[in-house]
Amino acid sequence: MRKDVLRFLCCPMCHGDLELETHDDSDDVVSSGLLECESCGQIYKIKNGIPDFLLPKMLNEQDRKWMFTYDRMALSYDIIMSYLEPLFSVGLEPFERYSWVKRLRIRRGASVLDISTGTGRNLSFIKSQIGSQGKLLAMDISNGMLAYAKMKTERKKWKNVELQRATASYLPYKENSFDAVIHVGGINTFGDKSKALDEIVRVAKYDSKIAIVDEGLSSEKQKTFFGKFLIKTNALNKSGPPTALLPTNVRNLRVSWDIVYSAIVNTSWPFYIIEFEKA
Repeated sequence: MRKDVLRFLCCPMCHGDLELETHDDSDDVVSSGLLECESCGQIYKIKNGIPDFLLPKMLNEQDRKWMFTYDRMALSYDIIMSYLEPLFSVGLEPFERYSWVKRLRIRRGASVLDISTGTGRNLSFIKSQIGSQGKLLAMDISNGMLAYAKMKTERKKWKNVELQRATASYLPYKENSFDAVIHVGGINTFGDKSKALDEIVRVAKYDSKIAIVDEGLSSEKQKTFFGKFLIKTNALNKSGPPTALLPTNVRNLRVSWDIVYSAIVNTSWPFYIIEFEKA
């Protein structure tokens, strides 16, 4: 963790400022240490350069179940999403991710948050937009997933990408911090979607773009033979965009649907995308 990331971070419980305690020799990079909230006194550990803002009391049963699931499947997930999905979709999957990022209208030097980053599949696309002067923060609930995301950032020697462990319902970021926020995959399984959406909007700057993407088929597609097949292979494909749960301080809401087709039919990925701005 680089010390300059502290300007974005706060206590996820009370949103108080954090004080860094570390014995690292480096002036800029912290590999281990503690972050203490100046308001409520809660302490968060930094391990292997990743601040851990996840407390047991923040998790409901559903979030805990998915956290353990993602921990167990981290390796296979990374192989599928980084190698097999781009291959079997004949390049459509990375093209779609790039298009989602482009919708955010990110400028060079911007600050961006990637929520539920998983193994870091979105990072290279966002990094290409913000350049070397921007700042990219990425969080996930799963230690297993973050381990692979960390390997990617270290292999590519990205100095302006920072990882945190947290849950979307208690984001460890200050209000009005980011020029853009993106979330791909996960909200369908969140235990408290409404609170997570409130948090996503809270940490975005005014007028900033927010994009949320997850599995889902439009009501028309659900009635087709192919749609019924996709739902049978993955029940989450029946999910719909949680627009009714969005807070009131958003505007220019748009919802669209599409499918990333694959050479292996049961890995085809139908999705919805929600786009809006913080008002």
